[in-house]
Amino acid sequence: MKKILAILLSVCMLLALAACGSSSSDTASSDNANSAQYDKVELKLSCNGTDQGNDTRGAQKFKELIEEQSGGAITVQIYNNDQLASGNMSKGLELLLDGTVDIDIHSTSIIANLDSSLMVSTLPWIFSDYQAAEDAFFGTGGDYIASVLEGKGVTYLGALHNGFKLMTNNKVLIKSPEDLNGLKMRIPGGDFFAAFYSAYGASPQAMSWSEVFSALQQGTIDGQDNSISTCVSNNIQEVQKYFTISRHTYEAFTWMANTANFEKLSASTQELIRSCVEQACKETNQEIVSEEDELIQKCKDAGCEFYELTDADIESFRAVIADLIEEYKAKYGEEACKAFNVQ
Repeated sequence: MKKILAILLSVCMLLALAACGSSSSDTASSDNANSAQYDKVELKLSCNGTDQGNDTRGAQKFKELIEEQSGGAITVQIYNNDQLASGNMSKGLELLLDGTVDIDIHSTSIIANLDSSLMVSTLPWIFSDYQAAEDAFFGTGGDYIASVLEGKGVTYLGALHNGFKLMTNNKVLIKSPEDLNGLKMRIPGGDFFAAFYSAYGASPQAMSWSEVFSALQQGTIDGQDNSISTCVSNNIQEVQKYFTISRHTYEAFTWMANTANFEKLSASTQELIRSCVEQACKETNQEIVSEEDELIQKCKDAGCEFYELTDADIESFRAVIADLIEEYKAKYGEEACKAFNVQ
């Protein structure tokens, strides 16, 4: 009897070991199969944000997704804070154009250096909510961006929420157009943002984002505008007192690839990159939207005062720039306006 039990125990152990070996082998085979269908490549990805910035968070999610789904064949090296360009956003864009980096993430106002019509998506109060903005950038708006960038040696991949902007400053809680009069407001560049603030009597100051915190701290400028997530990720609440939730414009972080580098990759690798960018953007977008109230409260806890524009307030702001909006709609063109459903 003992001999029979010993034989049965030995058989069970052999079966268990066989099963474990099969499972391990199957997993390895699966990883190898995934790896085999994609190019073995390290992608250089550059973005402007801090470690907590929306663009960097999206980049990290993309890295996780594509390294897992490619079975490790594709790896990603992230360079945030525009570190390859010494913090200069315009120079960062140049590094994409010359192929120094493979993938680049920059805001709409920066990529508009390639074609001014791309600023159409920043026209005041054109998106009703975040979902409308996401739909545009992964729909007809994204198609338009892709067509424009194609002629620049750049491939459009997708877009992530930079966010709806609010206005901050240290002088006054902005509630009406008149409150902007005389304020030195930082802008990222671009003639539309300059014209926008000038129309309200403010003094727009073009400045790279890497310089903004110290400029606010030293009083070189009075205020700036950006999404609440960008403000908090850069500790703007430490150097600004007044926050006005205006949602006057929306900016996206546009994901782009150097076309020459991108087209060297196999079709399956290109498709996986596109798929993982879209997944990373949409998942990060959900997080960004869900966190806004918490970030506003964080600023309030730091002593900042908030005011949210009412519909009536917005109409008073719109009235001041009505002619300006029509001027820039004509400048950007009918095709661009139609792509982003600008009425």
